[in-house]
Amino acid sequence: MKYLNFCLIAIGSLILSSGSIKTDSPSIGYHPGERIPNIVLNDAEGKTLDLSEYKGKKVVVNFWAAYDAQSRATNIQIHNYLKNNYPDIQLLSVSFDENKGVFEKTVLWDQLETNSQFCDAKGTQSEIYKDFQLNKGFKNYLIDENGVITAMNVTPGELKTIL
Repeated sequence: MKYLNFCLIAIGSLILSSGSIKTDSPSIGYHPGERIPNIVLNDAEGKTLDLSEYKGKKVVVNFWAAYDAQSRATNIQIHNYLKNNYPDIQLLSVSFDENKGVFEKTVLWDQLETNSQFCDAKGTQSEIYKDFQLNKGFKNYLIDENGVITAMNVTPGELKTIL
């Protein structure tokens, strides 16, 4: 009987411990230490954003909208900071303005380079908007060369420290 109990305990321990084995690859998620989910966006003008194409490069993914003053200001600041200090780091900026004209005029007024600016005209109905829970506030992500989130909601000052 003691032998049977010992065997059952040993087997139970093995089963429980097998579920806690760590893999070398971080899981996909939305927080630092996790791999960012791939973002694929085809906007109305035919511009395609496929985050997986930037593997091997550091990337800042910034979400914003013209109607949200704070996110718009952050977009301008990060754009200018990276352009002037870290031109090798790619900025991928995604706006959730449903009116394409508003997006285009905002990019023009803010003097942003259009090659890094994308618009998801589905706005709050966008899958990206929902997946990243942007209804709780617009965010940005610093992604390393392996697609792992190293920081989120970074300011230019924090980028200076991190990079």
